[in-house]
Amino acid sequence: VACAGAMEDRSGYEVSPTAADAMRRSIDSEALYAKSQEDLLTATSINPTPTTVPPPIAALAGNIGERHVLILVGLPLVGKRTIALRLKRYLRFFHGAKCKAFDIAKVSPAANGGNQTMTSPMDPNAHALDFFDRLRNFLEGSDDDKPAQTSAMEVDNVMTAAAARRASVNGVDPVDRNAKNVDSGRVAIVFSSDAMSTFYENWSGSSKERRRWILARLATLSDSSKSKIRVKTIFIEVTLTRPDLVDNILEQKLDRDVREGRLRNSRDRETAATEWKDRVNDYRKLYVTLQEDGSEDDLSYIKLINYGERVLTNRMRAYLPQRIVQFLTATHPTKHTIYLCRHGQSEYNTTGRLGGNSPITERGWVFAEILARFAAQHVCNLKEVKTPQSTLCSDLDDPYLAATPGETIWSARDASDPKGASVPSRLWTSSMLRTIQTAALIPHPVLKLPDGGNWESMSPRVYRNIDEIFAGDCEGMTPDEVAVAHPQATTLRKMDKIGYRYPRGESYFDLISRIEPCIQEMESYTEPLLIVSHQAILRCIFAYLTGVDRESAPGMETQIQQNVVYQIDLDASSEGKITGDPNHPPGFVTVHDFRDEVEARVTERRASGGTGYYPQGR
Repeated sequence: VACAGAMEDRSGYEVSPTAADAMRRSIDSEALYAKSQEDLLTATSINPTPTTVPPPIAALAGNIGERHVLILVGLPLVGKRTIALRLKRYLRFFHGAKCKAFDIAKVSPAANGGNQTMTSPMDPNAHALDFFDRLRNFLEGSDDDKPAQTSAMEVDNVMTAAAARRASVNGVDPVDRNAKNVDSGRVAIVFSSDAMSTFYENWSGSSKERRRWILARLATLSDSSKSKIRVKTIFIEVTLTRPDLVDNILEQKLDRDVREGRLRNSRDRETAATEWKDRVNDYRKLYVTLQEDGSEDDLSYIKLINYGERVLTNRMRAYLPQRIVQFLTATHPTKHTIYLCRHGQSEYNTTGRLGGNSPITERGWVFAEILARFAAQHVCNLKEVKTPQSTLCSDLDDPYLAATPGETIWSARDASDPKGASVPSRLWTSSMLRTIQTAALIPHPVLKLPDGGNWESMSPRVYRNIDEIFAGDCEGMTPDEVAVAHPQATTLRKMDKIGYRYPRGESYFDLISRIEPCIQEMESYTEPLLIVSHQAILRCIFAYLTGVDRESAPGMETQIQQNVVYQIDLDASSEGKITGDPNHPPGFVTVHDFRDEVEARVTERRASGGTGYYPQGR
């Protein structure tokens, strides 16, 4: 008889509770289809041999069952850690692939000592094998950081029982190398948060010899007679050749050191800057870049130069490598800010109706005025000007400034202004009337750029990809009306909000798929971006940017409120602040809450006898 808490496979062998629990968690976390489809996969009298696994949708396709190991290499202070962690978020959120980041510095004694020097270890393999065990454990299906301490027989029993359970549930073993059609795959991303101290570690990939060692070690996973997985290895080299980008990353590093108390004054900062430059130069003297002389042509690699300004690829033919290249071409760790804003109150909001394309109400227009001022002052750094009563339209050089005499307008500041020059900024709205109206009052004057060009700041750009979730047959209904007309829809959506589609409508998985192109473009921007969209869309974007699992996005009931602007400041340090908790946003999120101001203005208008609403200003 098996002991309490143990798991027994079909051969009768007992499996240790520790290993069994780890395997159960791994199997239960495999999301191969929407939960609301589960009842369709059960045998019935009408359908005695049902489909075991539905065809994958885009958001669940992952990387089509393959195992990948991505190794980030390059000089220190080029943003490798930020890129690694951001890539992990992207693949998990938009492709459903199981991803895990592995930091070489966490197992290196040199790095743990914090000396940040290039000390050669006595044996570069001393900790490499332990690191390899962690990688193998993850790639073979466990989400635990370390392998369970079990006997060989216990491990075999766990795998046997797990395979049997998967076969009974899904009809095929997802770990089988030929079963990639039902597996979302796994991606291990290897980087070092302390490149100086881990230079001599084999997993650093800092030389041709170490890269060959990595390939040979990972090849043992696929070559083993007991292994059922294939592993593809991709090297990602990050290189900066532009001095302004080098200085940007160094300044961010020094700013973090000041905030965290490692530097106390400007003299410490100058000394630290010089020391870091010397360390990077020492690293450069020994580091061997990925070779283009034919000696490493058999490797799969990406050379990312100046964060997508130039990208060189080699042997990147499969699905996931191409997605990675596309994402890396866009992302960067330099400072930039995203503002998320839900549209002002619409007529459908007042009655609780779903979807539609109704205009905004008086309360919505009040928020539109507040948002216009916020965008002008806080985002664009524009200057408020009142035109003299005698001013005529023909007296103004800028056509945008052609205004009614006495009207408030916004103009650009130049570099000599005490508050600094105005900031070139971007504006996105959906194609729905309520978002376009909410953003209609935002000024968009033409700015002069340092290179002599012109920039129309906050020029409105309409994206259908960020339209609200389409409720299909439920469009225009209230929740109570949906419950009467589509009782099954109400039940299934409560059970599986992310995966359930409205009848002839969309699910959250559909939203995730259609906003991905916008996310890639958003990642490439360095200018501030204001997005005026809808609750479901903004929940997804907010969750992605703040590191919240996509399964939690539909349930973020307290986030993305009307009359609130969410400011998200991203840089090289933002990944380290992610909590993953939807109820506790990371420190790089600032909430600008205008709900009380909106209510106060509406009350004031009505008290003064105002009827109707006509927006004032531009």
